[in-house]
Amino acid sequence: MRFQNKSAVLRWQAALLAGRIGTIPLLLTGLPAGLLVLWLGAVRPHTIQLQENLARIHAQLQTALPLDKQQPELQSRISPGEYQQVRLLFTQFRSRGLKVDASRYQLEKDDGKTALRLDIPLRGEYLPLVDALEQLSRTLPLRIEQLSLRRAGPSDTQLSATVQLRLLKESP
Repeated sequence: MRFQNKSAVLRWQAALLAGRIGTIPLLLTGLPAGLLVLWLGAVRPHTIQLQENLARIHAQLQTALPLDKQQPELQSRISPGEYQQVRLLFTQFRSRGLKVDASRYQLEKDDGKTALRLDIPLRGEYLPLVDALEQLSRTLPLRIEQLSLRRAGPSDTQLSATVQLRLLKESP
């Protein structure tokens, strides 16, 4: 049988089935099958991609912070939310051209609440540093405790800065 004959036979069989069952019940029966095809063809691959992205993000969150070797107990006391906040700090600094040399973390009591104190040495220019600190103070629950700036000479635009920040710890 040629392709035209097969399609004619299928149309004939479909017309007979519609005549026996009725057009509306046949369409209602085909609706779940059509929805299943839509779900398998369009929605399911997107859902799988989102699940893979979520798994990748969780794996990144499991990566340990570069913490001070003198305080190993600090690693288990930082929540994923605080880890994301610290990561956002460093991302903001780096996106503005500031070089982060290292950092030091400490958990301290602040007005009866536990806070995460960060000492971050930076190198870069003044205006990007101020811009980053302003942006971070608007988006994160932090307080800038201390900012010290140094430069090698009067004509040098590169600063060596040390920023001391305090992030409020999430309540359990």
